[in-house]
Amino acid sequence: MTQEVWVSSVMTEGRVGDKQGIREKYYGEDWAPPTIILGVAPNHVRSAMHRHYDGHALKREEFTEAMYVFDEKRWARQKDLFMAGPFYAVRGKLAEVLKQFDLGAGGLIEFPIYQADKVTPLPGPFYLLNFGCIKDSVVIEQCQQLRHVFKKEIVGYDKWGGSNLEDGAIAVTAVALEGPDLWMESKLYNKIFMSGRLHDAILAAKIKVNFKFARARIV
Repeated sequence: MTQEVWVSSVMTEGRVGDKQGIREKYYGEDWAPPTIILGVAPNHVRSAMHRHYDGHALKREEFTEAMYVFDEKRWARQKDLFMAGPFYAVRGKLAEVLKQFDLGAGGLIEFPIYQADKVTPLPGPFYLLNFGCIKDSVVIEQCQQLRHVFKKEIVGYDKWGGSNLEDGAIAVTAVALEGPDLWMESKLYNKIFMSGRLHDAILAAKIKVNFKFARARIV
């Protein structure tokens, strides 16, 4: 087993989800209009999104119900990681790699993407990436390149964030080596952590997604 921990800043990669040529439908809601100008998700969806980005697994009905393609040229340019509303979705090689690893209490949830008629399904499969693990291994005092994003005295909890992290900027304890291969950290915002095994498998599969990886230091 590769005893490494990697941090991905892909959640700050603006090209993921940009002008995808697809739009969404949430449970109990109408289809979004066929435009690249995205609207604001309903309150209950945004609430679920915030919990999810912290690492809490969601129920199926809290996610996007389905998507449809309104611009085939834009959709044809999308990679194996894309957005289904405010949630991350995967397909192709990335999905096949993720299926081989422990994703915690979440996992992959198959969902439909339709043609413009909103009836005819596209050949998939397509999956929602249901995050489902939170670890508390980051040692903030030994990290670099981070800024205070949320302060306890203001919002009730502390979280740190940063972009374009370099190798070694994030320090973690050996606790990070235990449990699932993909997880969120309780102290960091918009960062996805991966085991060395999962990181290496993604690279070996030559998946064309800018994960913005940085190797963490184990202290």
